[in-house]
Amino acid sequence: MLRYWALFCVIGAAVSVLVAFPKAQRERRLKKHGRTATGICRGHLNPEAESEPMRVRCGIRTYPEQKGEIWVVVRTHERIPQVGEQFTVVYDPEDPLHAESLDVIRESRVWGYGDLASLPVWALLFLLYGGCMAAASD
Repeated sequence: MLRYWALFCVIGAAVSVLVAFPKAQRERRLKKHGRTATGICRGHLNPEAESEPMRVRCGIRTYPEQKGEIWVVVRTHERIPQVGEQFTVVYDPEDPLHAESLDVIRESRVWGYGDLASLPVWALLFLLYGGCMAAASD
């Protein structure tokens, strides 16, 4: 039984890392190479959600002489801008459509490491269950 549990934990860890890796890689890239721009709030996408960050559609200009705006969706929870209000956005210079509000980037020290954080969780789960199985078999 413990062998199947070990296989389940290894597969679960691999899948969670593979799922979390692209998002975590984008987040790390934003934190390391992101540039700031002024975003102008154009609308709220989930105004009724209270427990999750507000998703805000905003327009940004990645360089001053740019004509028109790039429209991106960012998350924010510290201060929700009103439509037409300006706020700071961090965007990826290689992919300007990938952006976040500055308060989301500053919110956590572990932001961008979801793929690495899942491994200890799976290891702890395996050790707890394995210990319970070993104690039960005695």
